[in-house]
Amino acid sequence: MMSGGKFLRKNAKKPVSGKGGDYYLVNGISVAQGPNYALAKRMQHWRAIIARSQGCTVSSNIAPSTSTVSVVQNRTFAWAYEGMPYFKPYEIFAPETSNAVMSAILMYDLNDPKSSGNPKTPHSNPNQLFSYGSFHGGVWRCAYEIDSIGEASVFLYFGRVAQPYLLGRA
Repeated sequence: MMSGGKFLRKNAKKPVSGKGGDYYLVNGISVAQGPNYALAKRMQHWRAIIARSQGCTVSSNIAPSTSTVSVVQNRTFAWAYEGMPYFKPYEIFAPETSNAVMSAILMYDLNDPKSSGNPKTPHSNPNQLFSYGSFHGGVWRCAYEIDSIGEASVFLYFGRVAQPYLLGRA
C-alpha cells in the first residue's frame, strides 16, 4: 500500500491473444541492472529471431540469476540474492551450475532437429524461441515480479542474520 505498487507486484499477467493461441508474458527485467543491460539482452534476442527467420540454427536461452563475481561484488545484489530463495520457487545458482546447464541447452539447440532454435521447427510467434529450453531459475513461476522482491529479499536476509542476536543465542 505505502510502496506505491513498487514492492511485491504480482507476476501473473493475463495472456495476450495472438496467432496460434494465447501467449503468457513475464517481466524478467531488473531495473537495478540498468538500461544498457536490458537493451543488450533484447538486442541478443532480436538478433536470434532475425537469424532464425533467415534459416540459421540459433541458441538464445534465458539463464537463471547466477551469483557471479560481477554481480555479487555489488553488496546490495549480494544481500538480495541471499534473501531471494525465500520467494519459492526462485533460486540463485552457482556459476558452475549455470554454465553446465546452459552449455547442455546450447548443445541441444545446435544438434537436435526438434530444437526450438532450428528454423524448421514451426513457431506461431517468433518469441516462442525463448519459451522452450530456458533455465529461468523460477522467475517465470514466482508469485512476484523479479524487480519487486529485491528490497524484501534484503530485509529477509538481514532478518535471518540478526535472528540469533535478537533471540539471545549469539
